[in-house]
Amino acid sequence: MKNLLIIIYLILFIHGCDEQTEKTESGNSLQLSKAMSDDVDGNFDKAIEKRKFIFPEDHGPHPGFRTEWWYFTGNLTSEDNKQFGYQFTIFRTALNKDSNERKSEWSSNQIYMAHFAVTDISGNEFYYDERFSRNGNELAGAQIDPFKVWLEDWQINQISENAVFELPKLNIKAGSDKAEIDFDLEAIKPYILQGDSGLSQKGKGEGNASYYYSYTKLKTSGKIKIGEEEYTVNGFSWMDREWSTSALSDDQKGWDWFALQLDDSTEIMYYQMRKNDGSADEYSKGTIINSKGNPETVKKEDVICEVTDHWESPDGVKYPSGWNIKIPSKNIDLKITPAVKDQRMNVSVKYWEGAVKIEGKKNGSVVKGRGYVELTGY
Repeated sequence: MKNLLIIIYLILFIHGCDEQTEKTESGNSLQLSKAMSDDVDGNFDKAIEKRKFIFPEDHGPHPGFRTEWWYFTGNLTSEDNKQFGYQFTIFRTALNKDSNERKSEWSSNQIYMAHFAVTDISGNEFYYDERFSRNGNELAGAQIDPFKVWLEDWQINQISENAVFELPKLNIKAGSDKAEIDFDLEAIKPYILQGDSGLSQKGKGEGNASYYYSYTKLKTSGKIKIGEEEYTVNGFSWMDREWSTSALSDDQKGWDWFALQLDDSTEIMYYQMRKNDGSADEYSKGTIINSKGNPETVKKEDVICEVTDHWESPDGVKYPSGWNIKIPSKNIDLKITPAVKDQRMNVSVKYWEGAVKIEGKKNGSVVKGRGYVELTGY
């Protein structure tokens, strides 16, 4: 599950802080539940019924829906054993469902935003950046033949004709004046459909859902540049794809999302939707993917998620910063620790997302791993 919260800013960006905006104690901002529950003009498609996923078409854009994103995170190690994490996401959001031909190349009803971050775990540093653009004049966009998603020179590109598990080999590139990435990614496990056959209900009410699939293990190799230093790296990435029009109900304020890759070739995704009082919502759920790539759904009642530590940002926002996740029915007991404490994306909509380290037991055996955690609504 990825960054529905970011769409708040895109909606503000598109609508110019109009009557959709509500006053909060922190000033002008759009409430999360409102941003993710309102169908602006009643014209967009919604995720209501299960659907058949078709590839490669579903890797491409879904303009009938208000929002979607292409999301990558990963943990990598250099040839001299330095550790890094990264996040790269491109978001699309629309003002309306209008697809009429426009007279100007600059005209567009589609806005793109991208987030990019590198965690230098060995150096205890965190670098991040964001970009915005419309898709007019080909400044940003998404296409399927060949598959490509881009915002200027931040890009996801198909680099092979052959698909592995329905996904072509990809190259992703992004960078800032402090850090750059250039990676090739190839699926080594099949995609999984999250939720109920790909229909992921996030809150009460019809249509408060997304269509959601994941590639939980992508072999990754390439270069990371930190300042003037360049590192050859290898490791594994995680890819999430979601599209929706509304997702949250008015009694929800955010979520804690975990993407965990264990060294026994098991992956675990779990998101805990948080209600306004801080308690876990009944729509919290996840998936366990075994070494053969077979998924099994876990529900809120199957998971014990305990916060073991906190970190406070310089402006006084308190985030969880350590967890024990237990799934007793699967004999899983994991301790999750941020690889770097401060991995907050201090961008238009602030949230914490970063690389984590994992240790614990599964079926009585010691396991370790690396992963990513996202925290919104704090």
